[in-house]
Amino acid sequence: MSDIAARRWCFLFLVFVSTAAAVSKLYQVLRVDGVDPLEFLFLGLFAILFGWITVSFWMAVFGAFARLTGAKLLPLEEGSGSSSSRTAILMPVYNEDVDRVFSGVQAIFDSVAATGGFDFFILSDSTEPANWIAEEVAWQKLRASLEPDARVFYRHRHRNIGRKSGNIQDFCENWGSHYDYMVVLDADSLMSGETLASLVRLMDANPRAALIQAPATLVGRSTLFARIQQFASSAYGGTYNAGLAWLQGGQGNYWGHNAIIRVRAFQQHGGLPKLPGRPPFGGEIMSHDFVEAAFLQRAGWEVWMAPDLTGSYEEPPPTAFDHLKRDRRWAQGNLQHGRIILAQGLKLPSRLHLAMGIMSYLASPLWLLLLLVSTLVMFIPKDIEPFAFAGRHPEIALSVSQSVPLLQLVTATLVLLYAPKLLALMVLLAEPAQVKAHGGVGNILRSVVLESIFATLFAPVVMLVHSWFIFNILIGRATGWGTQTRDDRALPFWLVFREYWPHTLIGIASAALLYRFAPDSLEWFVPLLLGMILTIPLVQITSSLKLGAALARDKIFLVPSETGVIPVLKRAHQLLAKREAAAQKIDFRQLVLDDPQTRALHLKLLEEVPPPDDSAREKLAALADAARRGGTKAFSRQDWVALLSDSESIAALAGTPFQPAHNIEGAAIFPLAAPRAGEADFPKPVPGA
Repeated sequence: MSDIAARRWCFLFLVFVSTAAAVSKLYQVLRVDGVDPLEFLFLGLFAILFGWITVSFWMAVFGAFARLTGAKLLPLEEGSGSSSSRTAILMPVYNEDVDRVFSGVQAIFDSVAATGGFDFFILSDSTEPANWIAEEVAWQKLRASLEPDARVFYRHRHRNIGRKSGNIQDFCENWGSHYDYMVVLDADSLMSGETLASLVRLMDANPRAALIQAPATLVGRSTLFARIQQFASSAYGGTYNAGLAWLQGGQGNYWGHNAIIRVRAFQQHGGLPKLPGRPPFGGEIMSHDFVEAAFLQRAGWEVWMAPDLTGSYEEPPPTAFDHLKRDRRWAQGNLQHGRIILAQGLKLPSRLHLAMGIMSYLASPLWLLLLLVSTLVMFIPKDIEPFAFAGRHPEIALSVSQSVPLLQLVTATLVLLYAPKLLALMVLLAEPAQVKAHGGVGNILRSVVLESIFATLFAPVVMLVHSWFIFNILIGRATGWGTQTRDDRALPFWLVFREYWPHTLIGIASAALLYRFAPDSLEWFVPLLLGMILTIPLVQITSSLKLGAALARDKIFLVPSETGVIPVLKRAHQLLAKREAAAQKIDFRQLVLDDPQTRALHLKLLEEVPPPDDSAREKLAALADAARRGGTKAFSRQDWVALLSDSESIAALAGTPFQPAHNIEGAAIFPLAAPRAGEADFPKPVPGA
């Protein structure tokens, strides 16, 4: 038996034994008067959920053991010397803050400048006309600020098919055959040149590796909520990732960004099916990354995590509201995995990854159901004298309250939830450099206590929100793919009140019912009820920038990105500040209609867009005529997208027929296929290449 197989069996054994022991103990309490169907349901829910949190506990134990013993978590060797491989760095964007996107791209470009071998592609799926045109202008300005041979390209996709995964697929089909690897980013991703070079060398030296995930550390935001998330990511994430990597080996997972991918393997095996039926369970897969990793492994490729590889970063959502809003799409995507988990040929670790993704959202309604069932069990009167069992025999009569199962659940939950934090704290305190980077021992301890209090109060809020998400998905309500809010902001009170007054009402009503019918059990529900009742102030206060800054001055929730210098992050922030200071509020309509240079660039980038159907010509002519006369106030977003997508209409606005412009001074147009060294011209794209 291999080492990794032995670890996995040991892990599963410990999870099973821990869960069985807890369920057995609970059964001893419930069997006092016989176990009725409601109590059997309670026992079943308890078994599922206790097993779920036990998985996280033992994962942390394994991670702490691996960290403290110095175990090798990525048993792959790096290649030496410079690499001849071609790597594309892909930045898919969808109606994102343009200055932020291009500041990040330029910061990464500057970081890899000395390395070479990287081409940058901004792959736009933006549907807002203002974003679309601003991206083109920002790309042109970026190109003008770089060396003439800098390989930074831009493409706006005419049809937004398949969302982000479709965006990547479009790149692979048309340009992927010219690259060995691709690094997929998110709009808020940053990666250092050293990290990117290490990933390339790892891929060069390990030809069976299809994907290597570099876990991203949360950085860059300043609200209290974001700083709490950043601290938790930095202080606890390394231990959990170590446990995961130590158990999964080459059968790991993909988190959708900040990973290097072997293009050939991804082209051949990473394509996603379109699920039969209508959303939310049918249609396009919303959470694509887990499925792509599973398909790569099914084909015999390896997927690795590199938990010790630093230099990979992303930004957290700035507020609890934005964090939970993002979870709505992820909840739908993970539930769709239920239709894939039994797909033929998938490896067992892949099925477990998919199951864990489903359970991460399904756990919330199960917790809620467990609480409801336990409450019903408490309220139903029993007609027996109180006694207890010692083995098979009753002993001294004593009061056996029906609140005992809930007491055991709360106690076990607290132990299993907080022990991973303590284990991660042990690992952190064992590394002097990390202790210093997080503000010292005293500040770390204060931060852990405050983070744990917040996590305790926030957990019931997440439970209610996720339960509502699952309910809506089960009754057939699908969600879209909205743009994430990435900027720091303090939430207005009216927004928080509108979104979370039901949670407060549920908390108050539950407290009143418990006080009226089960006052002796009320104290065990205090953490749960407080979180619900305080939802509005909790979400409101943690969105505060001032409070986040005050705690930073008091050295609470400090992370290495705040106590030290991360060059790529510092460069991105400098570039963003410079762009924002120089920004001019120019309407995209004015740019396209009145500025010849912007119009010429836009026309050049439209060359590969197929012409509209004849049926749309009449409407386009009317739109162009209205634009020429200045009558665009009534234009909808769809009108502008249609007009901006048609080269003939845009050319007609200038009073000249459309002539493709092949030589725009200073414009490095997105190549129709990126050349190998020595190729003079860009060949045309070949779909499916």
